[in-house]
Amino acid sequence: MNLHKIFYYGFVAGMLLTSCSKILDKPPLDQIPDTELSFTATEMKLYSNQFYTSFPGWFPNAYTGGIFWLDNASDNLVHGNYNYSAQLSGTGTIPPSGGGWDWGNIRAVNYFLANYQKSTDDPAQTNTYVGEMYFWRAWFYFNMLKQFGDLPWYNQPLTTADMAALQAPRLKRNIIADSILNDLDKAVQLLAAPGKAEPLRINRGAALAFQSRVALYEGAWEKYHRGTDFGVSDADYNKYFRKAATTALALMDAGYYSITSIADDPQFGYWRLFNQKDLSNNTEIILWKKFDKALGLTHFGQNMMAYGGGNTGLSKPLVDAYLCTDGRPISISTRYQGDNTIEQQVTQRDPRLVQTILMRGYPRIIANGDTTGRFILPDINLLGDGRCTTGFEIFKGIAPDDADGTGSVTASIVFRYAEVLLNYAEAKVELGEGSQEVLDRTINVLRDRVQLPHLTTGVGFTDPKWEFTEITPLLNEVRRERRVELALEGYRFDDLMRWSAAHLIKRPLYGAKYQQFAGKPFDPPLNNIPVSADGYIFPLKNTPAVNGWQFNPNRDYLLPLPSNELVLNKNLQQNPGWQ
Repeated sequence: MNLHKIFYYGFVAGMLLTSCSKILDKPPLDQIPDTELSFTATEMKLYSNQFYTSFPGWFPNAYTGGIFWLDNASDNLVHGNYNYSAQLSGTGTIPPSGGGWDWGNIRAVNYFLANYQKSTDDPAQTNTYVGEMYFWRAWFYFNMLKQFGDLPWYNQPLTTADMAALQAPRLKRNIIADSILNDLDKAVQLLAAPGKAEPLRINRGAALAFQSRVALYEGAWEKYHRGTDFGVSDADYNKYFRKAATTALALMDAGYYSITSIADDPQFGYWRLFNQKDLSNNTEIILWKKFDKALGLTHFGQNMMAYGGGNTGLSKPLVDAYLCTDGRPISISTRYQGDNTIEQQVTQRDPRLVQTILMRGYPRIIANGDTTGRFILPDINLLGDGRCTTGFEIFKGIAPDDADGTGSVTASIVFRYAEVLLNYAEAKVELGEGSQEVLDRTINVLRDRVQLPHLTTGVGFTDPKWEFTEITPLLNEVRRERRVELALEGYRFDDLMRWSAAHLIKRPLYGAKYQQFAGKPFDPPLNNIPVSADGYIFPLKNTPAVNGWQFNPNRDYLLPLPSNELVLNKNLQQNPGWQ
């Protein structure tokens, strides 16, 4: 086996899984049979490699948009298929089996944690791999927590002889969250520090970043779902906000990472963060996935993004969220030029906007150093994956020099430091501790990069279009900054869920003004572009989502358990609204 190749991506065979009772008695599939494992450091590393494919991003030989299309399941992008996310569209049904209720990876991790003590290798060589396993159990459990809420907690590799454990009821989500955070505490203790860890592997910084994410999610979920069927009785959400702040601050104070300066390229510097082939020297990147043609590890994501619209496009609400260069929202800024054209919309706006949307003249294809294709008009005239649905075509993530059809090697970011700063800012504001010092260490560092005015604790304005009328102006602006900085990186769905933001999910999603494109030289010509009554491109006009997705706030914040699991384990209860 080519260990170097696995080290780059962790591309090892996964597991074929069925119901809980059928898979918990089987050994995890890997290149080394369980009975032959002596848990040397090398074997531990190989064992952990199989899980690295679980990180989002580009995948070998795959034609996808990587993380940059994940926001299709949110109000940041508008996919051409209104049912792209059955959870958001409200069209989900109870599956007979599967449906994400999948314990195979957790069982495989538990096998490792129950047996690694037999290793005779020096713990100084093996501890970091044990730390990876605690990270992975937390990773897989957190994904299930987000989908299903209450869960059984399995920390042993069960067999069919363990009938009592296999019939375990679901524990309250806060108990599961505490167990996840406890696993991450162990991971932080065991993992190698950045700089000492093997490149491209999970390190202490990644564990702290993930821990702040988990704690912030649970704190917000318990606060904004309190009093509903999705909430937790006697919720102590501030405990989680405190944990999110503490772990984020530990990483900030450690000095491992910093926000990358773009002073030498303010026009495209933010955009360039997301289309590099090698991120090993980028001080903002905590963990990333590397591709390499020499090892046969390439993807075709750049072909999907550079040659067409991907059957998606930025939504008008996302575009409207970006501030003007005076630090004020478009609803009140005298610098806002209006939205009759995209050129007007981006004028005197937050520079991150014009580095997220393709603009006329931007390079689209660069071959052998020469720009052979430039963006002229959005692909609103095309069909299928070639189509841009809204007129706002994605630029963030595109690497024009890496789309020659022979396989791309653009890197995938897994964790970046900007999220940690935003986690800290949000947690501190939620705790009532959002001081100017906090803002200056977090949000204003991000704003300095793009030369925007600082956010102050008093905010300094009232936005009549704030999306969350029940929270403070400062928290609204913290959420805005999170949306803008992390746009198209896959965070928005989780944010909508934890903030209980059904009102944003259920509103119609528009794009750019249509009239600016009428009469332009499209080939093929424009035909039957759906348009709203007030003139905006309206991709979902002729679908059941004409008035917004039919998201059911009494049901769709969580997924249903598959029906066969309720038969196999009589102690399991179905999620609210799915009974």
